[in-house]
Amino acid sequence: MEASSALPCPRCQSPRAAGPECPRCGIIYAKADARAAQQREHEVPPPPEEAPPLVDPAWLATPDLRSDVLPPETPAWDVDAEEAALEHRLRTWALPVALLVAFFAVKGNFSGSLVRLITMPFHELGHAITAWLCGEAALPTLWKTVHFGRAPLLSLLLAAGLGLLVYVNWKRRRWVWVASGAFVLTVQAVCTLLLSARTVDMLIVFNGDAGMMVLGTALMLSFYAPPGSYIHRQALRWGFLPLGALSLMDGFDTWWQSKRNFNAIPFGRSEGIGLSDASRLSGTHQWGDEQLVRRFLMVGVLCLVCVAVVYAVMFIRGRARLTAR
Repeated sequence: MEASSALPCPRCQSPRAAGPECPRCGIIYAKADARAAQQREHEVPPPPEEAPPLVDPAWLATPDLRSDVLPPETPAWDVDAEEAALEHRLRTWALPVALLVAFFAVKGNFSGSLVRLITMPFHELGHAITAWLCGEAALPTLWKTVHFGRAPLLSLLLAAGLGLLVYVNWKRRRWVWVASGAFVLTVQAVCTLLLSARTVDMLIVFNGDAGMMVLGTALMLSFYAPPGSYIHRQALRWGFLPLGALSLMDGFDTWWQSKRNFNAIPFGRSEGIGLSDASRLSGTHQWGDEQLVRRFLMVGVLCLVCVAVVYAVMFIRGRARLTAR
């Protein structure tokens, strides 16, 4: 009994009394002990603890991490620098590759005919733009430009649009656009107000192939549109570049071949269209073969020089920006 009396009461945990029940909570010791014994019999023994894995103590030793043997810290990824380097590589190779591909495309028999289908709209657009700047209404189509004569209202609308372009870019301090708009506005004023009808006709005819080469140059140089601009953001420059290269190379190759052989000058008449530009310049405006070739080639050479100068300037600027980083 003394051994059992040393145990506390199973309910209130007070010391057991000598009697059969707890004087504090009234529980009968015998019944409580019997119930506790039954619960112990039905209890599920806990699973034995797994032995810890055998690990070589050497694996747990802390290595000697000295500062002189630590690997160099990985530099942070500069997204702007990566994009600038990629843009520089694209600008380095895009224009030369486009001109080279256009050169071989123009030289092929089948590809040369296909190139002419692609570049003819730019040829006709050259006629039409010249007519607009000279105060005449014109509608370019795929193979012919339809002329409607003098159009003073069109001249006023064009001048107003150019003036608005200059004003808006002047407010935004975009001086390149301001200068470009002012130059075109001056050209329009001179061509509309000062030139004779014969000179206007001569310019419109001449600026078929000449205008095509100038437009091709402008399309190629659109590849240098600044990042974030609409042309750059919408990837339009990747479409303008091959179209510009084909237009420039097609016009230049035509007159380069004519320089080597005057029989290659595109004289003739097309059914439903009329005399070719070369025939009109030679017959109506009395241009000789040498004059034809020299003047068209002069425009082509100036266009190629313009592309080369802009390419060199942008290449040097790109290298300087990368070096500064």
